[in-house]
Amino acid sequence: MLDAVGLFVLIEVVGLAATPLAALVLGRLPGAGLAFGKVLGLLLVTWLIWLAASLGIAPYGRGLIIGVIVLVALAGLLVGLRLRSLDPESRSRRLRRLALPEDPVRRRLFWGAELVFVAVYALGVLFAASAPDVWNTEKPMDMAFITAINASDSFPPHDPWMSGETLNYYYFGHVVFAWPLQLLGLRPDAGYLLSWGLLLALTATAVYAFCGTLWASAREHLGEMAPRGGPVLAGLVGAALVAVLGNLAGVRAWMNAEDPPSDYAWFDPSRVIPDTINEFPAFSFILGDLHAHVIALPFTVLAIAFALQVALHGPRGDALWRSAAEVLAAAIAIGALYAINTWSYPVAAGLLAAALIVWLRSPEARGRTGYALVWFVLVVVASFALILPFVLQFEPESRGIGRVGTRRDFGHWLGDMALIYGILLWPLLALYLRRLLDAQHAVRWTAWGLAASVVAGSLLASSDMTGAALVAVAMIIGVAAAVDDDVSPPARFLWVLVAGGAALLLIPELLFLRDAFDNSPLERMNTVFKAGYQAYLVLGLAAGAALPWAAVWLPRWLWPPWAAGMAVLLVLGLVYPYAAGYARTNGYANAPTLDGLKWLKTNSPGDPAAMEWIRANTDGDAVILEAFGEDYSAFGHARISTFTGRPTVMGWAGHEVQWQHDPGQRSAEIQVLYTTTDTTAAQSLIDKYGIDYVVVGPIEQTTYGDAGTAKWDQLGERVFSAEGTTVWRLTA
Repeated sequence: MLDAVGLFVLIEVVGLAATPLAALVLGRLPGAGLAFGKVLGLLLVTWLIWLAASLGIAPYGRGLIIGVIVLVALAGLLVGLRLRSLDPESRSRRLRRLALPEDPVRRRLFWGAELVFVAVYALGVLFAASAPDVWNTEKPMDMAFITAINASDSFPPHDPWMSGETLNYYYFGHVVFAWPLQLLGLRPDAGYLLSWGLLLALTATAVYAFCGTLWASAREHLGEMAPRGGPVLAGLVGAALVAVLGNLAGVRAWMNAEDPPSDYAWFDPSRVIPDTINEFPAFSFILGDLHAHVIALPFTVLAIAFALQVALHGPRGDALWRSAAEVLAAAIAIGALYAINTWSYPVAAGLLAAALIVWLRSPEARGRTGYALVWFVLVVVASFALILPFVLQFEPESRGIGRVGTRRDFGHWLGDMALIYGILLWPLLALYLRRLLDAQHAVRWTAWGLAASVVAGSLLASSDMTGAALVAVAMIIGVAAAVDDDVSPPARFLWVLVAGGAALLLIPELLFLRDAFDNSPLERMNTVFKAGYQAYLVLGLAAGAALPWAAVWLPRWLWPPWAAGMAVLLVLGLVYPYAAGYARTNGYANAPTLDGLKWLKTNSPGDPAAMEWIRANTDGDAVILEAFGEDYSAFGHARISTFTGRPTVMGWAGHEVQWQHDPGQRSAEIQVLYTTTDTTAAQSLIDKYGIDYVVVGPIEQTTYGDAGTAKWDQLGERVFSAEGTTVWRLTA
């Protein structure tokens, strides 16, 4: 496990180097933003590496990576020295304003974040090593992205599954995990498993930092009314709610199993609403796909932290260099999301806009409306300018907006929402109850609200719009509370999160983004999936901070039963990670290993060595010919390109269609290349696709037979052969 230790040390170095930078740009938050150091540091290093390679300033490789890390470390050192030189007790009003204020939670939040990262990273890597096969579902795609990035010397990287094309996907998040593998020289499959554990740790740490920060701010405003339990506990609860606990559909799966956890259907809780995907973070981490929406989790939380700072203190404008740093950092945090997971960008930008509106309602914002609007425009413009090479290259799949025609009836819709989001919504119900109790004529409002609900529900039932109407009302209440002058700033931002989560649940009930599944039963699958996943994160952040807050909101007579209900839900939330982890690893039957190619060695024992030879002895853009098969091939089609990053003629054609590439006749011509005995016909296709190397292993022999194999000795020379797998370098 030395590889695991090496990656841990590297991330620690980057995180500690960036901690002073976090204090610079998030220093007005409780805890001074120090707990966000790792996520911010990884983002800054990745962005600088990506930008330099995209603009041709330097080729992507170890030299560039080391140079960027040194640059970030020097910047962190200089900023740290400057911050230490500022005395909060200085007589100078300007120095007092710029210095980090004394903060009783700063050390607790920072060291708590360190402990969360260490513990979760260790557990995450151990779990990944207990389910080590880097194949099935979307793992091959994510692995291919990482290896293709590391096989490229500039960005965008080449498409590993379709030679001659560049990658038309939001790949920036995969760069986050590619450069550590490149720098440390890790084997791709082992690096993938370590990245799986690292992503879980980063997500838990970011959520911990955010929930702890929001609760620390709330306690400052609550004063003597604040209940027991500091920001560290709130952060731990938030991290558990978002990154660890499952949903109530996981409990249903347990009840449906005959012999749980052995036969636990761990995949089912992610498919609650028919013809859609209802994934949630705990499922993502059990599954182990390094997919864009999962990679975006910690970076989305970082972007929302900037929104929290704006909601509490407004955009900075008291020192030019400090203000410019905050603008640039917020722009990078939000803009990078467009290149990590495009769906996350409008969520982060929308929450920042809402935070600005909330702050403009405060007394200290009087006369600063113009400045605030200019500041927001600068952040949005900069968010695109700072990732402009990606914006110019990327062609989104979207084909417009469609209107939802068929929905679930209210009864089924209510059950779906309870199964997916029930655990998160329970703490937020206390928030709504407090809002009702604080209203004038609460009893009258309740009576009229119930009557209106019955009437409106009856009228909307025919079009199955009752659920959408209920979410719309919840959103409107959240918006009204967020702009209420009588609500404290931390509580107003909490309402921003709640209203934002409700909006994300409302959108798929009304609209869907047209994509490759348009005009089919799956037309709103991706919209429900991506919007629902964002809603889970946003509502989870709100629930993590709201849970300790409920002791203040609820009347004394209601607190005990509510707390008991919450305790039961938290226990039920543990069912999924326990049972799913057991079933996913076959009861932890095998010793942990970072050998992610065990699945391949059984039937193609020579392939891993062939991959290693190709990685060590070929150019990164060398075109490899290997067998073509269906997407999600269980046999291993496209395995060479996946684990070497070298482009193949045709990998997974269905994915290429989604990336707006036309596979044409490539699959048929690959068959001709392998089966023909005519060297002239083969040479014509070799020239067409610029093929440099040919692989023949058990998969090629099973797919195409041996009739055309002899010609490769005429067209090239054998450069590798072991255990049934041979590689030819074409020389004709």
